[in-house]
Amino acid sequence: MRFKPVLLLIAFGFLVYFNSLFNSFVWDDEEQIINNTLIHKITNISLFYTGSTFNTGGSGEMGGLYYKPFMTTVYSLIYAVSGANAFSFHFFQVSLHIINAILVFYIFKFFLKKEIIALVLSLIFLIHPINTESVVYIAALQEPLFFFFGSLAFVFILQNRKGFIWSLLTGAVLLFSYLSKETGLVFLPIIFAYLIIFKKTKISFIVSTVVSLAVYVLLRFAVAGIYFNKHGLTSISNMDILGRLMNIPQIIFFYLKTFIFPKDLLIDQQWTVSKISLSEFYLPLLGIFTVLAICIFLGLRLRKKHSSNFLTYFFFSIWFSVALGFHLQIFPLDLTVAERWFYLPIIGLLGMLGVISLNFRLLPAVILIIIIALSVRTMVRNSDWQNGLTLYGHDIKISRPNFDLENNFGVELFRSGNYSEAKIHFENSVELKPNWWTNWNNLGVVLEKEGNFENAKNAYKKALDKNSGYYLANENLARLLSFRGKPEEAKIQIEKSLQILPQNPKLWLYLSIAEYKMSNLDSAKKDIAAAYFFDPANPEISHVYQTLQQNQPLKFE
Repeated sequence: MRFKPVLLLIAFGFLVYFNSLFNSFVWDDEEQIINNTLIHKITNISLFYTGSTFNTGGSGEMGGLYYKPFMTTVYSLIYAVSGANAFSFHFFQVSLHIINAILVFYIFKFFLKKEIIALVLSLIFLIHPINTESVVYIAALQEPLFFFFGSLAFVFILQNRKGFIWSLLTGAVLLFSYLSKETGLVFLPIIFAYLIIFKKTKISFIVSTVVSLAVYVLLRFAVAGIYFNKHGLTSISNMDILGRLMNIPQIIFFYLKTFIFPKDLLIDQQWTVSKISLSEFYLPLLGIFTVLAICIFLGLRLRKKHSSNFLTYFFFSIWFSVALGFHLQIFPLDLTVAERWFYLPIIGLLGMLGVISLNFRLLPAVILIIIIALSVRTMVRNSDWQNGLTLYGHDIKISRPNFDLENNFGVELFRSGNYSEAKIHFENSVELKPNWWTNWNNLGVVLEKEGNFENAKNAYKKALDKNSGYYLANENLARLLSFRGKPEEAKIQIEKSLQILPQNPKLWLYLSIAEYKMSNLDSAKKDIAAAYFFDPANPEISHVYQTLQQNQPLKFE
């Protein structure tokens, strides 16, 4: 591989994503990195392979629906080097995306045989705005991570490396892809399609693949006990199979439209098609059939005139179909669509366009305009991701009613001191999704800030009624009762919470305060010692611990 194209991809990558390097942690970044104390110690890495990815606030393990232990391992390694420094996480993710673009360049060059076309296609992959979310959203690290390992395995196959060591290495990197995100499994049909279409025999690869898949199944189901459960909060995840199938035309149309014209980009899309209509079903279906007819026509022309190019075109069409099909709601997902889910399908689409372009002369001026336009759009979108307030403030203006965006924007407004506006958005979220626990908890925080303690307590209890293990609601109710309520009531509630979250330092702190108010000094010392054990760096816990150890009186404001 020549170095000039590689250097160009590196330069373009850092140029386009430079302004994202200084962005903050946003949304799930907090619960997967900042508040997730288990990833703060690399000695816990073996634990990551026995559970999920999200902070549970003191249960002693991580929770969630997903099995992505290698992503969590990378988080822990970065945190071990730089701590909660968003720049380090962003730099790693941007660098990984650039490496992926280099791998894409190699793949396209292998199939298309023309370096300039391979370079243009890999540049589009590198700077396309639909990939921004995968690159600048730290919690979406799984996208470039699973792609890196899966495409690396594919490159090993293309290089026709032989021998036990290469077969073992190929199986290993495929396993890393699965462990980064479930979508890594899609590389299996892609690679097998290549072997069949181009008549390559790889018995050793098949064996290593079976072994890697068996290890993944063992780790996920036998060790971690994580199965394929639906989200249960979003409308699309609660639809039956017929309802989800009704959404497929609009979903496909969304990805094609956003690829061609990436104007409205959103972090959270929960819209659904609930009935068959002209605008949301028949027109998208007509558009898809039109595109499909064009693709078939071009494929038949290629088969007649350029049989070798037709095989490449057919292969990339399979890549696109299989990768996109994984996200068409055949199995319920937590969002209707997500820009980051196009990170793998876009390669198939670009490959098809690349084969078609072999029969045309590329116009440098047109290509330059496209590259510049996509780069500018990506840099603008990077700036939206500067922090939560700018991201949600932008997206909520162009989104359909969305309980998640309402809640998240409320959180950022509250943090900025705009409590009255935050309350409005929390109330909107509760109205849109009354069976969610997070919005009830956040509404309780605003009510408590207003001095409306009784309604705040009720809001926290409603949150716990919907999810008794939600650590923030447990902490907030414990704090409110220990400082504003009766200590006896606080003790009963906190001991109940500690049965679920036995390693939560704040619960132990508030139990200590309740015991102190009840004049149970020995119990108070024991409880604050437990809080200090779990979080000695917390200044509030440290203050109470030192005060009680020195037998000094606690003062409450």
